[in-house]
Amino acid sequence: MNEDHKPRKIKNVREVIIEAIECEPGISGCTADPDTCPNSPDLCDKKLSMFGYYDDTIKESVESILSKSLDDLTKTFTASAKRWELIVYPAMFSFVVLAIYGFFLIFSLTKDITTVSTEMVNMSKNMTSMSRDVHTMTLIMQDQSMHISEMNKNMRNMSSSMNQMRYDMSNMNNNVSRPMNFMNSFAPW
Repeated sequence: MNEDHKPRKIKNVREVIIEAIECEPGISGCTADPDTCPNSPDLCDKKLSMFGYYDDTIKESVESILSKSLDDLTKTFTASAKRWELIVYPAMFSFVVLAIYGFFLIFSLTKDITTVSTEMVNMSKNMTSMSRDVHTMTLIMQDQSMHISEMNKNMRNMSSSMNQMRYDMSNMNNNVSRPMNFMNSFAPW
């Protein structure tokens, strides 16, 4: 094969960078290899020329490596985005559902508080009426207590009268039973 038509080896990024480092003329010991250069980087004027200084093979090599790297980055980012979509979309849906439920709870609570406050006003009116009725009931209970006291007195009088009647019946029994016993002995039956 001809040397002009010999396939060129595609270089990787590291090789391109190493070839792109130029040493300042006159600095002793510079090897143009960053791994083996004995000089510190401040002493050398390292110039990196990725595009334009070298031939088209290097350009194509660098461009293809950068393109492949960007493609890999894009694919990785897309895969990562899809994984996040599996987490973020359900989480957003759950958040929306919880937000709607929270709004419903707040709405229900507000409605219930309104009902309670309305009922409290009605209860206040009824409590005034109840207080008046309890006061009236107290007066009636005092009258009832007086009447029960009178009933107690009357019952005591009745008890005393009944006791007197019992005593009188006992006397009458004694007075009647002796003559009746005597007359009973004459009866034929």
